[in-house]
Amino acid sequence: MARKKAVKQPKVNAKDWRNLPTAAWNTLTFHSYFAEMNREKFGVEEYVPMRNWGFEQRQIKAAIERYGPVVLREVCEQAFADYRPTRDFPQLSAGFVLSFMASRILPRILAEKAERERIEAEQKGAADVVAITW
Repeated sequence: MARKKAVKQPKVNAKDWRNLPTAAWNTLTFHSYFAEMNREKFGVEEYVPMRNWGFEQRQIKAAIERYGPVVLREVCEQAFADYRPTRDFPQLSAGFVLSFMASRILPRILAEKAERERIEAEQKGAADVVAITW
């Protein structure tokens, strides 16, 4: 019996965070995002992780598993909007965001997400009622 050839999936560049759907982001994508955003916003040429690369990768992976990449990206975007660099801390690292800033930003984002989901459920329920009455 002949075997079917597997269809090759196009290779996705995990570092290309601008063109990759947020739902497909992983640890490498978030590190690329932080490096480029620090370069653009603060002029930092070389990204330096908090503690070390392994520490940040574990933190990012745990946050992705717990909250999902979409929520985590919203947290990171808000962190970059809020952060003001200083002479001692000229960049914003993923480790700092997840260790110290996320506890302030995350509850608001989760509440907004829950509210959006509630409104969508109500609208879907209202649409179902209208469909049933006709």
